[in-house]
Amino acid sequence: MLTRLFVGLLAAGALVLGNAIVVALGAESIFVAGPRIAQDPWAWVTIVDLYLGFLVFGGYVAVREGRAVRALPWLAAIFCLGNLASAAYVGWVLARHRFDPRALLRPAAQTGRLDVEIAS
Repeated sequence: MLTRLFVGLLAAGALVLGNAIVVALGAESIFVAGPRIAQDPWAWVTIVDLYLGFLVFGGYVAVREGRAVRALPWLAAIFCLGNLASAAYVGWVLARHRFDPRALLRPAAQTGRLDVEIAS
């Protein structure tokens, strides 16, 4: 029950973020806003924080999946779509494991779904 609520919150958050992106794109092009944003030191703090978070969550995905074939598409999505992709990954893992939150702590290899191994 609690896990389904969590997935619902992830979906709602993804919808809110997606809507915010659409509104921002409609209000001003990133190419117009970019030079102005680049001069703001707090914008840089936000960007560094965001991409460090992507690296941490991307590392989690890579370790959990353990297979390049499975991890690389998620890593690309996380770096392009941000937390929308992170929320989708968590929801995807939970949905594949009957919403058992312990699945987030187990390597994907323990689920019996294996692809090509990442070279060590």
